[in-house]
Amino acid sequence: MDYSIAPIDQAELVRLRRELHMYPELRWDLDRTAALVKRELDSAGIPYEADRYGRNTVVATINPESKGFTIGLRADMDALPILENNFEKPYRSRNEGVMHACGHDAHTAMMIGTAKALYAIRNQLTCRVRILFQPCEEGRPSGARTMCEHGVMKDIDCIVMCHVNCVDPVHVISSNPGVTNASSVAFTVTLEGRSVHVATPHVGIDALAAGVKIYNGIQLLVSREVDPFDTCVMSVTCLQAGETVAANADRCVLKGSIRCVKDDTMIWARKRLTELVRLTAEESRTPWNLEWSGEPLPSAHNDPALYEALVQSARKVAGPERVVLLPPSPGAEDFAYYEKEKPGLLFGLGMRNEEKGCVHPAHTKDWDIDEDGLETGVKVFVQFVIDHMDGIAGMNHPKGEPDHD
Repeated sequence: MDYSIAPIDQAELVRLRRELHMYPELRWDLDRTAALVKRELDSAGIPYEADRYGRNTVVATINPESKGFTIGLRADMDALPILENNFEKPYRSRNEGVMHACGHDAHTAMMIGTAKALYAIRNQLTCRVRILFQPCEEGRPSGARTMCEHGVMKDIDCIVMCHVNCVDPVHVISSNPGVTNASSVAFTVTLEGRSVHVATPHVGIDALAAGVKIYNGIQLLVSREVDPFDTCVMSVTCLQAGETVAANADRCVLKGSIRCVKDDTMIWARKRLTELVRLTAEESRTPWNLEWSGEPLPSAHNDPALYEALVQSARKVAGPERVVLLPPSPGAEDFAYYEKEKPGLLFGLGMRNEEKGCVHPAHTKDWDIDEDGLETGVKVFVQFVIDHMDGIAGMNHPKGEPDHD
């Protein structure tokens, strides 16, 4: 069966993506975004559950009565607290200081298009498809983790997602049979000193000096204790201390994050940072506190059998020359929570086009995509479902066989 039997409307995909881009929302506060998704599903007659798996979650089901193989497809919906710089674009964000700078507007638009295309051919599908519209990929508590805690993966056999990028040329599909994204956690170190006049430093405790020692110590940890063939990023991104030139700082706060491809490396990194902070603070006579953003977001891993299945379908859509290997990224992706439940796969979709100015990195104020790639993303999802609706041999099942009600 060929994806061309499923109706895909490129003009509608662009319209949806631009509406989403103009009205971005943050984290779980996605009332308008979720309403748009529900509006489009209602217009097509596609059944869905709203808010069952967390606030502003929407989960649509194609062939809900089917007891056979169930494929999950996921799109994240939230934006970022970034002031957009694309003043000449008619679809520039109308919510000042909030921007779809990571492509989630494209993900949501493509998933709406995928839902409509699959629903149109539902009688020709032997499988059930669960389509997850997820809040809060960019914040915590993680939307994926929350949806899993509410049981969204119970009746799903495997799950697939797409992440657009402006690294690969438009229409290029990328994936790999292993690690795709790093584990991550944020930290805040607080050091308390005793402020005195700069002329009498010996009677005070300089919290900034202790903070600088910790900052420099972090650089040594990564450069001298991490295997060069491993990946560990430990970055201080904010250091705040002192308010005057006449007295030493009585308080210093360092904020940052750790990214590791291997979960064991993350365990080591947290332990060593804690030791570094404690020992430096004790040496500096500085009371200290180290807070974590929570449990580290796990690293994401593509299932090898799913990878082979995706590549087979992607080559039909884009051609063999446009299907390439995806290098692991130190960026985090909460899709990893779904993969802890059932086999999962992330594939990348190139949206880069120099002539259109679509060349900027994600999470920046100038980000934009070549919307010609939206249809390609939908075609890959649809072709994957058509090709593998009867199951995929060789998948790993982290929590055993799926439990279908």
